[in-house]
Amino acid sequence: MKLFLKRLIAYWLDIIFIAFILIFLQLLMYKITSGFPFDYLQRGIEIEIWVLLSMSLPVWTYFITFEMCKQQTIGKRLLKLRVMNKDGSKINFYQALCRTFIRLLPWELTHVIILVPQPWWSIEMPKNPYLILIPNIILVLYIVVLFFNRGKTGIHDYFAHTRVKEI
Repeated sequence: MKLFLKRLIAYWLDIIFIAFILIFLQLLMYKITSGFPFDYLQRGIEIEIWVLLSMSLPVWTYFITFEMCKQQTIGKRLLKLRVMNKDGSKINFYQALCRTFIRLLPWELTHVIILVPQPWWSIEMPKNPYLILIPNIILVLYIVVLFFNRGKTGIHDYFAHTRVKEI
């Protein structure tokens, strides 16, 4: 149970850390450029591409780089956790990519559902508002699997053939 909570807290710390940096950079860019490109993005696909490039790509890079090179993100380091292969060695690029893809799938689905084809805030009622339940169900599934494995293996660990261990 301790490992389960440590992993959830480590992930939360990573997301908060990255969010502060990315939001600061977005606000700085908005201020420096007098609103460009923010004020010019109207269509859902334009906003989605901007979000992918300016938010998702840095988050993906953070998780892949830190887990592949250091075996731990900042959150994992603070909670004394390390990601590794089943044999205890460092993970490779493809494992880090797989872990990150599966871990962040709910976030990416949420972006697409809310932004494409038209941002929800620009229309009266989305065509399929219940689609937003899909990423939330996936998140709950991730947490349930991690809980029943006592924090040792999450869904992304199964697919990437990795594990997280306390150090």
